[in-house]
Amino acid sequence: MAMLDKTFPTLDCSICIEGPLISDVARHPNIELLAPAELLDLMGSPGDFKARILVKPRYVTDDCTKCGQCEDVCPVVVPSEFEAGIGARKAIYLPFPQAEPGIYMLDIDHCLNKPPNYFPCDRCAKACDRNAIIYTMMPKVIERDVAAVIVSTGFELERGGDILGEYGYGRYMDVVTSMEFERLVNASGPSSGVVVKPSTGEEPENVLLVSCVGSRNNKYNDYCSGFCCTYLLKQGIYAKVLHGIKNVTIMYMNDVRTYGKGFEGFFDRGSKRGYKHCLGGQA
Repeated sequence: MAMLDKTFPTLDCSICIEGPLISDVARHPNIELLAPAELLDLMGSPGDFKARILVKPRYVTDDCTKCGQCEDVCPVVVPSEFEAGIGARKAIYLPFPQAEPGIYMLDIDHCLNKPPNYFPCDRCAKACDRNAIIYTMMPKVIERDVAAVIVSTGFELERGGDILGEYGYGRYMDVVTSMEFERLVNASGPSSGVVVKPSTGEEPENVLLVSCVGSRNNKYNDYCSGFCCTYLLKQGIYAKVLHGIKNVTIMYMNDVRTYGKGFEGFFDRGSKRGYKHCLGGQA
């Protein structure tokens, strides 16, 4: 959610909603925050579970003040997951500004000091006035007795090369995924909130939004994603109203499915903005 600029159908700022909640969780006296961590095993029954948890090292201690000096001197630049791959980060970084714990973490897989082949690079450690960077931190396994478990599975974006490749993704720089577009319109994104064509950096005059990619299709997924119609309406409002793009066309398959509370009114608002709606055939 932190990657999103706004949420539909109200177009409220995503991080404005989520940021205070993240902070409240991190500072709540009855909540233990373990990050980054992975659940290894869960045994027991409701009211009496035992969880085994792998707590991964951050290679940065709680003495970190987020001054950013370590990031400034790090020579390694890699694609940023938070920027959906269209922006960059260093090997030592903050996942995003409002992330908790509010300290840096070191991506040891990209760090030049990745064991066992240590390369003599300790620039970040030398730049840290608090001596908070420790390359030799190790993972640990802990156990916790818990009464209840909330399973939040999340989601994965469609990354199938065949599916996205049909639309030129990977071959043409100006074909982007919804999440990549989301980061382009975000003021904290790699283009500072200006919608640009990745190929030239220029602002486009025309934007085509394609719905149902990989879904409602016997070749890939025969079910409806359930939200992309409304999501594309939101993207259309970004493009036309907030960023002044002249022509915005939304392609959909057979029908528009705005099923949730306030979604149909959102569709009416979007239609009045002068979008072109194109009925597409089965792929």
